Amino acid sequence: EDVDEMEKMLNEYLQFASADSKEKSEKFSLTDLMINVIKKYENKNIIPEIHKNILMHGRKNLILRCINNFIDNSIKYANKIYIQLSKTSNHNIIIIDDDGPGIDEKEYENVFKPFYKIDKSRGEAKSSVGLGLSIASDIVRSHGGNIILEKSPQKGLRVKVFFPF
Repeated sequence: EDVDEMEKMLNEYLQFASADSKEKSEKFSLTDLMINVIKKYENKNIIPEIHKNILMHGRKNLILRCINNFIDNSIKYANKIYIQLSKTSNHNIIIIDDDGPGIDEKEYENVFKPFYKIDKSRGEAKSSVGLGLSIASDIVRSHGGNIILEKSPQKGLRVKVFFPF
C-alpha cells in the first residue's frame, strides 16, 4: 500500500511539473472555463454565479486543474457548493464556498504544504495524496495570484482566489 501511495504521489507531481513546463500562456475566457468546469460535474448541488466576459492571460490547463482541485475537495466534504466568478479593478476573483466541516483556522497554511493531510482518518484519505492544494497554490502563485481560506457563510470552507490582470 505504501509503495502504491508513493507511486501515486510521484505520478501526480510529475504530471503537474510536466504540464507547467510545456504549456504556454494565452489569453482566454475565464468565464467560459468556469462554466464548462461546472457543467462537467453535472451536480445540481453546485450553485454558480459567474459574471460574463471575464478574460485572463495565463496557462489555461493549469488554471483548469487548479479550479478542479478546489471543487473536488468541496465535493468530497460538502453537500452544497457555491461558486462565484467576478472581477474588480485589478483582479479576477473566484470564490468557492461550501457547507462542509471546514478546516480549522490553525490549519489554513498547513494544507498548502506538499503531502500534508489534516487528519489521516478523514474520509477518503486513501484516495488523496496531499498534493492537490499544494499544486493549486503553486499554480495560483505562478500566475501572480493569491489564495485566502476563510470560514464560509455556509459554515464550511471559503476559498478565495485572486488573479491579477
